[in-house]
Amino acid sequence: MAKLVVISEGFTGKTVELKADKITIGRSEDNSFQIAENSVSSRHCELQLKDDILHIKDLGSTNGTFINDKKITGGTLKPGQVLKLGSIELRFAGDKGRDSSSVAVKTVSLPQGGVKLDDLEKGSQGVSKDDKTFTKKSNKVNKLFILVGAIATFILIASVVFAMSKLKGQ
Repeated sequence: MAKLVVISEGFTGKTVELKADKITIGRSEDNSFQIAENSVSSRHCELQLKDDILHIKDLGSTNGTFINDKKITGGTLKPGQVLKLGSIELRFAGDKGRDSSSVAVKTVSLPQGGVKLDDLEKGSQGVSKDDKTFTKKSNKVNKLFILVGAIATFILIASVVFAMSKLKGQ
């Protein structure tokens, strides 16, 4: 059975078998395959398997969909290739003579003298605060809505005050 195997640390070994016509992947629970990780959009991408080739369509994700580190809006994934959703990587294991037993193996070399406590406290991610890899979506619509609401409220109050002053003047 063809499947996608998550190879990112913390999610290693999590798999989805590709047997449905269309599969959606994302952070929210209503997806066929949920990946609860902040860099994955709530509805990140859609997959469809045809003849051992996986067709991928990005669903307007915030942090993008990549095949072998190349950003795509749509494309195909062949067995052995890596699909990246935000910071999560998945390897496609086709069903024609390929298995996923070697997919989740990750080799880490430690320095000769061991690892220092300070290095452990820094963590393995090494992401700086200045890293702009994952950008927040624009909030322009909300700001515009608030501005229009404030202007409408001001006009309404001014109209009421004007009408009250005209009534008192009579």
